Amino acid sequence: MKKIFPAVFALFCVAVCLVPSLGMIVRPTTEPIGNERKSKAPELTKKDGSFNFSYLTDLGGYYEKHFAFRPEMITADATVQAEMFQNSSIETVIAGTDGWLYYTSDADDFLGRNTLNEAEVNGVVHNLGIIQRYVESQGAQFIFTSAPNKSTLYPEHMPYYYACKASGVHNRDLLHQALADSGVKYCNLFEPLSAQSETLYFKRDSHWDNKGALLAYNEVLNALGKEHNDFSNATVTRRKDFVGDLSKMLYPASDEAEYNEYYGAEDFYSYTTDTKSVEDTLIKTANPNARGTLYMYRDSFGNALVSFFASAYGNAVFTKAFPMNIAADFAANKPDTFVMELVERNLSWLLTMPPMLPASELSYYKTAGTLEGKANFTVKPCEYAAEYTQISGTLDGVTLDSKAEYYFSVNNKVYEAYSHKTESSDGFLVYLPSADYPAEAALEIKLIVKNNGEFYEITGGSNEN
Repeated sequence: MKKIFPAVFALFCVAVCLVPSLGMIVRPTTEPIGNERKSKAPELTKKDGSFNFSYLTDLGGYYEKHFAFRPEMITADATVQAEMFQNSSIETVIAGTDGWLYYTSDADDFLGRNTLNEAEVNGVVHNLGIIQRYVESQGAQFIFTSAPNKSTLYPEHMPYYYACKASGVHNRDLLHQALADSGVKYCNLFEPLSAQSETLYFKRDSHWDNKGALLAYNEVLNALGKEHNDFSNATVTRRKDFVGDLSKMLYPASDEAEYNEYYGAEDFYSYTTDTKSVEDTLIKTANPNARGTLYMYRDSFGNALVSFFASAYGNAVFTKAFPMNIAADFAANKPDTFVMELVERNLSWLLTMPPMLPASELSYYKTAGTLEGKANFTVKPCEYAAEYTQISGTLDGVTLDSKAEYYFSVNNKVYEAYSHKTESSDGFLVYLPSADYPAEAALEIKLIVKNNGEFYEITGGSNEN
């Protein structure tokens, strides 16, 4: 008996270990989990008929995502870690208290870590000003708004190990202060959302629910002075049918739903694109009983905004493409209103991926002198739009005011530059028509800075194509 038990136990362990592999015959995992992409089984030969020497490596990677009962095993492991240790089994999700889940990308904002410096915050405002001036030059209204991170509004469920914060400084507060006297049209959603006594974000999702989206919609259109249905008299339907994005990532085998409220906004418009869901990158709508044309950049927080805004405009275009090709989109759609929504955690995108616009030419300026420094330029075709040549640069050896502005002199014409941030440095960037300024041409480039209200020419510089 003593010899049989170890053998039986060993056979049992082997059998359990074989279940994920043998189970692929009858029940493989076919759908991707979370943000994973659907993948195909590797083949022994490549397209050209040659042997695929990476076959076994590729097969291992395929197995990791398709073994049998994978969602159930991931869910069981995640449940134990979250409920017993307040720990998440995946990097993209934070497991909070009372079953609350948060997006890990919120962590820097929550902890006051990796905050934008003063020059970068002013750069965000400067870039928004460039966008607004272009939009207004096209005869349209502009407004920018930012969706608060979930952890900003509901920090009480964050796990205990997030209690030690790096600082009390947050990008949202710095931006609010910088926007106050900037002239940029801005709708502050942080104040009205935080003033609500009820929770307007999902427990197991990173976004607001429909009631939170409705509040945002009303705030933005009120700020624009746009007449609209505020849905205060709507017949509201409450359904337990929403499965959160964070829940799908952490608990892929669970279909636990949360309540959401529906206001009937979908009845007022129709799609003019082949729209599969509000998560599509490009959506166009029409409402014959409304006026105005909307162009709206929105991120994933805009999924719940689509139906409300579509109900308020005769024609609406919703895009998630970033960086935006605003000039091309305006030419194609001729909107009278441009709403730009960007979640708090991604405010730096306005520096790292400024929208594509033809740089505005400075018609007149007078230099107060020169400054010695090293301006480094890079000229290349814009990778997102062939109609532009992209010129970017950095400046070394000069200390400037945090509100300094940059201008490129290209072939003796001066253009206003975006503030631009890369992984390695802070700098500046312009988009110029490639027909006039081919990237392969020999361009005469100089840097002009506006510092404390005065223009200066940087004497040193080099460029590479």
